[in-house]
Amino acid sequence: MNPVQSLSKISALSGILITLAAAIILLAGIQAASSILGPFLLSVYLALIFGTLLHWFEKKGLSTSHALILTLIIFFATIAVFMFMIAGSFIQAMSDLPVYLEKLEGSLEAASPFLLSIGIDPATLTFQNLTGLFTAEIYGLISNIWGIVSPLGLTILTTLFLLFEAKGFSQKLLIIIAEHRPGDLDRFLLLAQKNIDYLVIRTGVNLATGIGIAIILTLIGVKYAIFWGFLAFLLGFIPNIGFWIAVIPPTLLAWFDLGPLPAFLVVAGSGLMDFISEYLLFPLFTARGLELSTAVVFISLFFWGWILGGIGVILAVPLTLCVQMICELFDETRWIGFLLGPPPGGDGKKG
Repeated sequence: MNPVQSLSKISALSGILITLAAAIILLAGIQAASSILGPFLLSVYLALIFGTLLHWFEKKGLSTSHALILTLIIFFATIAVFMFMIAGSFIQAMSDLPVYLEKLEGSLEAASPFLLSIGIDPATLTFQNLTGLFTAEIYGLISNIWGIVSPLGLTILTTLFLLFEAKGFSQKLLIIIAEHRPGDLDRFLLLAQKNIDYLVIRTGVNLATGIGIAIILTLIGVKYAIFWGFLAFLLGFIPNIGFWIAVIPPTLLAWFDLGPLPAFLVVAGSGLMDFISEYLLFPLFTARGLELSTAVVFISLFFWGWILGGIGVILAVPLTLCVQMICELFDETRWIGFLLGPPPGGDGKKG
């Protein structure tokens, strides 16, 4: 090996090490600022969804100002509906809590021999103790309400400003890319449109799934059906496992309240709804599956959750899609985008 080849390999290795070091520093900074970046990234996601709606109104002939006003009305109405559902379910759950605690105490009495065999004293699990435990948890949640309201308020305000600046910002971004990387402009537009389409369709399918779950649970007679539907909508953004995690609480509640048969109907009805959503609705609206490796999707849930917390888990797939899109724009990192994708010749997995 001549000195030129040796120097070339050392330079390539140095470049890789510098890139990895920069990535580690960047991720550490993101994690340190997760309390701000998490709500901001959620705002960007919401702005993409409602910005698409704004653009649709404009294509239907509305002026930009009228389209923006209508979009903002829908945005605030959506927030109001979600807050009403959560508050209503919480109030109803608090009113039913004593009944469930009494049932739980009775079940614990029946399970006393088993509890004693594993070293738990059933005498400590009285109605008064259980009530005190749940009351303390509720007071802790209420006392920490500012920690919930503050990120929510930041998310709403940031989304509003992004919606106001949506058209101007996108035009500035296109001008910057056209000036500095004119050859990549068409590729950037194509990849960006594909990812935005995926996010919009994913949101629509999740919404249909949540509504369907709420209707099924209402027909079966499971309490808090609207809240469980909202939970199915939210966790549907976690591919493959999120939906079934959302089904576990209403299934246990149905078993506890109504018996084994209604619980089985909850699982069967939810499975049918998942099949309709993921294998009929989703392919109907897009011929593009989730262009990420299944292993990458699974790992991304833990990775982004570690970096950004709960918001990172919800946005794991959109964030990974953005990383893949950015990597595919540059020749030096296109191999990373290829690694993040599905096996060659595959159609991708459902998201």
